Amino acid sequence: MFRLYTVFRVLSLFLLFSSILHSAETKKKKREISSKLPKAITWSDLTWKVVANGFKEPTDIQFLPGQPKSFVVLEKKGRIWLVDLTSGEKNLAADFTGNVETRSEEGLLGLSFHPDFSKNRRFYINAVSKESGKDQTLILEFVWESQKVLSWKDRKRVLLRVDQPYSNHNAGQLAFGHDGKLYIGFGDGGAANDPFLHGQNPNTFLGTMIRIEPNLDTSGPAYKVPKDNPFLGKSGFLPEIWAYGLRNPWRFSFDSMTGELYLADVGQNEFEEVDRIEKGGNYGWNIKEGFHCFRNNQECKKPGLIDPLFEYDHQVGQSITGGYVYRGKQLPLLEGMYVFGDFVAGVIWALSVENDKKVTVRRLFKVGFPISTFGQDSAGEIYFADFNGGNIYQLVKKN
Repeated sequence: MFRLYTVFRVLSLFLLFSSILHSAETKKKKREISSKLPKAITWSDLTWKVVANGFKEPTDIQFLPGQPKSFVVLEKKGRIWLVDLTSGEKNLAADFTGNVETRSEEGLLGLSFHPDFSKNRRFYINAVSKESGKDQTLILEFVWESQKVLSWKDRKRVLLRVDQPYSNHNAGQLAFGHDGKLYIGFGDGGAANDPFLHGQNPNTFLGTMIRIEPNLDTSGPAYKVPKDNPFLGKSGFLPEIWAYGLRNPWRFSFDSMTGELYLADVGQNEFEEVDRIEKGGNYGWNIKEGFHCFRNNQECKKPGLIDPLFEYDHQVGQSITGGYVYRGKQLPLLEGMYVFGDFVAGVIWALSVENDKKVTVRRLFKVGFPISTFGQDSAGEIYFADFNGGNIYQLVKKN
């Protein structure tokens, strides 16, 4: 009996010791596993770093298709620089200085590579130039040459000429959508208050977003009008128009995952706005500014005008700079959020839309310099430019 009791005691102590040892080993393994997992990123972990510098008044950042470590930076006065993201080294790719008007908001304003750039090497620029004695927005086609600095005379053809009555509100962005069509944003022509009422006149390019298809056959017309454009064949509307009622859509972009089109429209004296552009949409300028009646214009209550996703007043910022929907891997907190900034305030925000209705905006940080443009690489990471300092930055996680 005593022997049996002794055996039982020894067995119990053995099982207890084994359990304690197993528990300790399990906790150790959990610690080892958790130490190998990346630490969760918090909002305070977000920052920015310089990836290139030495530019003069940068206006656009675009990555070369199929070359994830190469991007171009446009300068207001007419230069295009090719930059190596790894080294920060830059080389002059094109020089249009002397051919580009640079008063006020004019200049070399935007660039977009053709979807088949790897095959046809074509790209398009948006610039304001004086031709035939008039300031005109020119949409020009070029062919990329890696061994040559392109000049103005190297342009292959003019897709569009649009007279600009004033030297502001010239917009600047052009971009190919997921559908392979080229979208171009035009401001209302400038001055203040839209004196020629271009915003609500769909018989002019001014104050609109247009959608065209560059014709790769150089013997034909410069571009075609897509058959599914909303106003094709409609009296009083230019067939190229995709949306209208815009004041100065300086920057817009497509969500690389969903194809949705986000546009930042620079306001007059009170409100800046973020729009999600719909086919055939009227965004209200100049009878609306943001969600509000402009100068108490009661026409703003008429049906059919599309409200912005978000607005902010001029106590917050005074000139919105549109960005991109974040689709990268380095900053998962920003996944699916539209990142944008303000040129005057030097602030960057991130906007999210839940269930297609609830809009939440979070201030990320104040950078303290004028943010002229944003860029996005093929991995979905986001970059932005300091207009005065000439630096290009990337949004990153703190070390």
